[in-house]
Amino acid sequence: MMTRALKALLAALALLAPQMAIAADLTRPMVIEKRVVVEDPDLPNCFSPKVFNEMSDAFESKEKEYWKSDLVLLSFLNAEELGYRPWGASFIPRRFCQAETRVSDGTIRSVFYSIGKDTGTLGVKFGVEFCVIGLDRNLSYAPNCRMAQP
Repeated sequence: MMTRALKALLAALALLAPQMAIAADLTRPMVIEKRVVVEDPDLPNCFSPKVFNEMSDAFESKEKEYWKSDLVLLSFLNAEELGYRPWGASFIPRRFCQAETRVSDGTIRSVFYSIGKDTGTLGVKFGVEFCVIGLDRNLSYAPNCRMAQP
């Protein structure tokens, strides 16, 4: 035989169960987009010639306009992926990469770059942010391009 107090307690728990379920659901992190596929067809890989061309053009333009230099990036070697979406699924899809680049002054330097989905011109194509070690003259990614890495 149940006492009145026990019956009241069970009734109160039955009423509170839905609210407790909602509260438990709110403690989970909110994921903006749910993806099962790891590879994104709109996001080029680290070895893409389109990415290399984008970096070369941007580097040459910046060197001429801001630093009055004739340096250009001639080629890219040993490209590798460092991370894909390292901050989780709720952030803009990004691929972080590293490669070596041959510079027109004859040196081979490391370059760190990230490829972001819809972060390019007008937000309609991929965008590339990069840093060439030793040529980050305004220290945007200091120290030693660390801020360009995941």
